[in-house]
Amino acid sequence: MNVILLEGEEIIKEGKCFNCSFFSNQPGKLILTDRRLIFAGPGLDFERDNLNFNLRDIKSFEKASTFNVLRPIPLSNAIKITTLEGETYRFTVADRDKWLNVLKWHIRP
Repeated sequence: MNVILLEGEEIIKEGKCFNCSFFSNQPGKLILTDRRLIFAGPGLDFERDNLNFNLRDIKSFEKASTFNVLRPIPLSNAIKITTLEGETYRFTVADRDKWLNVLKWHIRP
């Protein structure tokens, strides 16, 4: 997991997570900085393996459930991020409510 911080950028919270889609769950790390929300995937290629959201480009965030074809029962353990462009992403995290509280203080949708 390779993450490049911007000059002066500070990490606020980070933890293990999965980037969830219907067909797969990609392991990685979710990192909230004072400027961005970053999903750092397991590869070494920052551009290809990571997702990078400027905080001002996040329209909303909320509790979500996840499931995939291998586990058809929904689990209430995810955060759904929606961008201003309408793209949605789901990340499973430990202590979801703590993540949501921290996001609430740093993202103003």
